[in-house]
Amino acid sequence: MTQLKVAIVGVGHLGQHHARIAFESPQADLIAVVDPDEKNGSLIAAKYNTQWVPDWSLIANQVNVLQIAAPTIHHHRLGIEAIKMGKHILMEKPLASNLEESQLLLAAHEQSLTLSPSLVRAVGHLERFNPAVGALRDRKFTPRFLETVRVSPFPMRSTEVDVVLDVMIHDLDLIQALVGRPIRDVEAFGVPVLTKQADLVNARIKFEGGTVAILTASRVAQKKERTLRVFGHQSYAKLNFADQTMELHTLIEGTNGFQIKNENISIKEGEPLKIEIEQFYQACLGLGGEYVSWTEGHEALKVADLVQKAVKKSLSEIEG
Repeated sequence: MTQLKVAIVGVGHLGQHHARIAFESPQADLIAVVDPDEKNGSLIAAKYNTQWVPDWSLIANQVNVLQIAAPTIHHHRLGIEAIKMGKHILMEKPLASNLEESQLLLAAHEQSLTLSPSLVRAVGHLERFNPAVGALRDRKFTPRFLETVRVSPFPMRSTEVDVVLDVMIHDLDLIQALVGRPIRDVEAFGVPVLTKQADLVNARIKFEGGTVAILTASRVAQKKERTLRVFGHQSYAKLNFADQTMELHTLIEGTNGFQIKNENISIKEGEPLKIEIEQFYQACLGLGGEYVSWTEGHEALKVADLVQKAVKKSLSEIEG
């Protein structure tokens, strides 16, 4: 099997898992990990039998895939450099730290495709690859109302961005993929608690056709919860992302009239990040793997920008 030559850029909290998956994958040859922190970079490199380098210019001619898991504030700069190198790129979510930088990245990417149309550029919205989400989509569930909850204790990281770009971005991408319609209206409220950024945000998004989604994201909760509730025609599904479980409740007509059929859907568990990366590798090899494109990542950021503006407006009204 042809192997991709891979480098992981940034091996902190999430990047080290990228390195592990690349090391274990039969589709990849982990050439290097790239990180300015020599101590941590060398530790991860030794763990996965590869080399550490402080700058990717040292190994640029040895790889054809770059997985960027550096902090969000560096995504624009690293993304532009990686595009100029002509590499396949998996950029961790979000695509950039703001809408303007995302637009610049997308424009540079689209221009590069005129010369190299086979290059794959993906964004790491891994919840799309959660087996529970796959089970929901397999049933061709048509959402009329959605509610997401994504809360956890304070992580002591990613404080350079607000909770919208830190965690809510997962659900903003997912609900757009599930609903598949343009957004008509966005309302949101949020407050900073432990940082200068909004740490708790509640948003209401209305789509064309009338579907509504309510999203709650917090990084100041006492416990972790990652759930999605989807209501359709005579049916309701509850997904637990962490446990990879799905409950399905359906109105059916029985011998004694209508009743609710309750099911716990059997799901083959899998690591969403690993599924996502393996699918990305297949796409890079021309084997038809699925991935979240930079265009889709940009669309998620457009909605995030609307949420952030609504939060800012709500705070100004309170303070005023």
